[in-house]
Amino acid sequence: MVSPTRNHMQTPSLPALYFSSNDENDDAPTTSTTNTMTEQTAPPSLQTLPPELLHKCLTQYCDWGDLAKLACVQSKWKNIVHDSAIYGGRDAMWELSMCLLHGDDKYDGSSSDNEKEESTSEDSGSNIRPKNNRGLQKNEALAVKYLTLMSGVEVSLSSQEEQSKSLLPSDIDSSDNSNRADEAALLQLAECHLSGTGLSQPNPTAALQYLTKAYHLTNSVISAHKLALIYEYPTQSNNLIPIDVVAAFQWFKAASEKGHVSSMAELALCYELGCGVEASDDEALDWYRKAANHGHSASHYSVGEHFEEARGVNMDHEEACLWYYRGALLGCSDGIGGLRRLENVARNLPRRLAPQLDEVLLLGL
Repeated sequence: MVSPTRNHMQTPSLPALYFSSNDENDDAPTTSTTNTMTEQTAPPSLQTLPPELLHKCLTQYCDWGDLAKLACVQSKWKNIVHDSAIYGGRDAMWELSMCLLHGDDKYDGSSSDNEKEESTSEDSGSNIRPKNNRGLQKNEALAVKYLTLMSGVEVSLSSQEEQSKSLLPSDIDSSDNSNRADEAALLQLAECHLSGTGLSQPNPTAALQYLTKAYHLTNSVISAHKLALIYEYPTQSNNLIPIDVVAAFQWFKAASEKGHVSSMAELALCYELGCGVEASDDEALDWYRKAANHGHSASHYSVGEHFEEARGVNMDHEEACLWYYRGALLGCSDGIGGLRRLENVARNLPRRLAPQLDEVLLLGL
């Protein structure tokens, strides 16, 4: 699932005086031991360093894994990882959660919102994530706890009857008024509950609630698109949530109206096929145009098809070829096929409108 943008990981942070000792008896030797210990033979100790210097040395160069090791050094530092996460706020909790989720995968915590738009098919593919050794052992259950803490919302398990009811954009919970909701945490929690990561078993009901709250509380267009995919394609929920084409249409429409390009293409397809809504060539063409104008390659081909087959517009093979050509330049193989199908028309296009036409037809750019 595509996530909102977060900065790349930074070194964990702690208060400047975190390592100062206010307890004179903490880790101190007994009186008898002190009397027998000379200044020359006393073992070196971290406590002999000024707390400010100790803080700088440890937190400027330590990673989450290093802090986890420090937690074993002294009893007073046993909560150092948790303390650093709380002190660093949501960004720190997000970093720690990603480290705990991915462990040896060495996920660097940056989000994938700036990656390519996911495919409009039911299999959107897996995102390749950058890696950076954070040195922390995987603990998915603990990661879910931190994500839940930073999400800023609570969800409750629904009854069996409520589980069978699809959630829609118009379903607004009157209790959904939190201004502390965190979009990235909610989206990741939904992913965890769909797959069962960090849980005893998958919980699709909770996943849908997290996504719906992300939409209503953070205005998340990503969550709207994900909800639409879940209701449209069973594989998006590991076959745990039944297909509901009406709900899928409504979520695609909600995401499209907020500018989600892949949803625009999916919404156009819904209108074209009459999936979850009455079929309309005019609406389909309108949304295909919008998606194409935002760079969606396959939508260029779909617009071209409408002109080639006179669906919602007068037949215009020259206009169809122009749309096929633009789609082909963006990598749409169907666009190349459309040009070859109408090659006689395409070769008569003004060269200024299709300067690379020969290369596209010959090489399949």
